[in-house]
Amino acid sequence: MERGMKKWAPYKTLTDQYEKLYELRKEREKIEKPRIFQEKADEINEILVNYQNEELKITYYKKGEIIKLISPIFKIDAFNKTLILVNGLKIEFKNLLDLERI
Repeated sequence: MERGMKKWAPYKTLTDQYEKLYELRKEREKIEKPRIFQEKADEINEILVNYQNEELKITYYKKGEIIKLISPIFKIDAFNKTLILVNGLKIEFKNLLDLERI
């Protein structure tokens, strides 16, 4: 029995290697935060000012990734400059890249 455990021990490192390779790949795929133009910022502001509990297509930047989702907004927190979605996710205004009405 003990020989069997020693026989398979090297294969454990393969799963560790796959995890490390996955982490390295994710790190390499990270991008810099895109800049938005004033026109786009004005469009986002207009949608937020006139928001009426509708679902929005939200595009935002987080830790090297651009994330897109569809959700209604639970609260617009102007004091903390944050959107709070119905699932509890908080998105800072500075990370918003696009808002679209669906």
